[in-house]
Amino acid sequence: MLPNDPSKTYLIRSKNVAWKVLDGESVVLNLDSGVYFTLNTTGTAVWERIDGATSLEEIGRGLWERFEITAEQAQRDLLELTQTLLDEGLVRVTDDTSTAPGTQRA
Repeated sequence: MLPNDPSKTYLIRSKNVAWKVLDGESVVLNLDSGVYFTLNTTGTAVWERIDGATSLEEIGRGLWERFEITAEQAQRDLLELTQTLLDEGLVRVTDDTSTAPGTQRA
């Protein structure tokens, strides 16, 4: 289940996941279950920003700016996708952004 505050919610990809972008869409493989998932262009835009350092709020903002949809629609779609990714074990919620890729620990 997702925490209530998207500005303080960060996701990180699970370690046992492989993925590749093909023609703007992603194929994501859960190496534990052997199940693969496909993400459309919008889902791929979300997936690429899941880095442990970008909040769900920031990801949502990027969606409505890039795809010219309302902020409400972006948030609704983002939360639905995020819950699916969590349920399938492809991502997890983290509150330690200091070890995310692209960040440095002081």
